[in-house]
Amino acid sequence: MRFHIYMEVRDTVVLDDDKRMREVLGPHIQRLLESDKVLESGLLSGKRGAFFIVDVDAPEELHELLGPEISGNFKTDVQPVAPLDFDKFAEQIEDYFSDVGGVDVDSSEAEES
Repeated sequence: MRFHIYMEVRDTVVLDDDKRMREVLGPHIQRLLESDKVLESGLLSGKRGAFFIVDVDAPEELHELLGPEISGNFKTDVQPVAPLDFDKFAEQIEDYFSDVGGVDVDSSEAEES
């Protein structure tokens, strides 16, 4: 199961707390990034935050993966991620527009561009 994890440092973490948090989080984040569970990650420009795309066997693994280091210092939002099958998506859009008397969508043209 894939999940998108959004993390933003809590507003209460400032100055000395920020320094202590970095000392604890550094090694934890390094282990997290080296995990085979993390597919993609990045920092958020303009925020004190980051995101991860993870692939776990069960949702219960998320707490173990993130640990108290993250849940205690970050506001987190975790959403399941479903793959998008373009052909099925195009078919659904075409069905929708044909019901409302509209546009013809050809998925082969979209794949070429």
